[in-house]
Amino acid sequence: MFQKSDEALHSLSLGEFEKAKSVYSVLLDKDPEDLEYISGYFVASFWDNRLDLVLRTREGKDRGNLLLEYFSLFEEESKKRNLDTTEPYHTCLKCVLEEAAGHLKLAYQWEGANALDSETLGDLAVCLIKIGDYKTALEIIQYSSGRNRFSPNLKFFLAESYCMTGKEKEGIETYRSAFLDDPNQFRMDLVSWPPLLPLIEEAKTLVKTEDELKEILPVLAWKSGLFVTGKKENIEDIKSWQKEITRLSESAKKGSGYSFKIKCRIEQYAYFIIETAPQGVARDAVLFAQKILEEI
Repeated sequence: MFQKSDEALHSLSLGEFEKAKSVYSVLLDKDPEDLEYISGYFVASFWDNRLDLVLRTREGKDRGNLLLEYFSLFEEESKKRNLDTTEPYHTCLKCVLEEAAGHLKLAYQWEGANALDSETLGDLAVCLIKIGDYKTALEIIQYSSGRNRFSPNLKFFLAESYCMTGKEKEGIETYRSAFLDDPNQFRMDLVSWPPLLPLIEEAKTLVKTEDELKEILPVLAWKSGLFVTGKKENIEDIKSWQKEITRLSESAKKGSGYSFKIKCRIEQYAYFIIETAPQGVARDAVLFAQKILEEI
């Protein structure tokens, strides 16, 4: 039985879905309640039913996009069936995303970043991050940013890629900038960088929704010292953040008080000022930020 199961997983890893389906069918006949076998049969059947169209689609961008379209449906259906924690699911995930990434990289190599719009570049980055190819993800995201195609979500992907390729200082500074720009773009499911994982778990105990988690996570990162790198920002940015704190505070006082979101945003700006203000020339801004933190 174990040998058959290994054989089926090996077939899935190679994209031999018809063969894998056949083996899982035999395994299910012997143990119809085994979740791994149920998952394996579903996974193999899902992709076997779509393989012909995939292979008839032009290589490069078209096939890569089709694979991603199918993969999105595959993820959704697997989660509905509670199969997304099984070994067959993860084996197939790696196989399909490697194939999708390969075709999108072909388009990138053939035509450059112009061949891929911002959304597709983001999809490619997600593929590469999910399969652990952070080096290539970093290369592609950096190239796209140099061509004025940098979208907010790519900044989070860039941060994770930096951190996972040993460039933690750059990653931290990119993460904190991305959270300041738009916390809603944060993808918790793509985080593997060890220092951030316990903070995500801590955040889950403090909030009720994922949106709230995205707001409080950078605050926890600042409080824990994770986001402190010693880098100083220019005085113009410090003044801009100080004005934004004032605007948000006045808005809160005129309304119904500090909402969770506004409170977290103010805390982000305040910690940014305190930790990155140039010494000597921004003392008033630092005192202002410290006072704000005491008030809220």
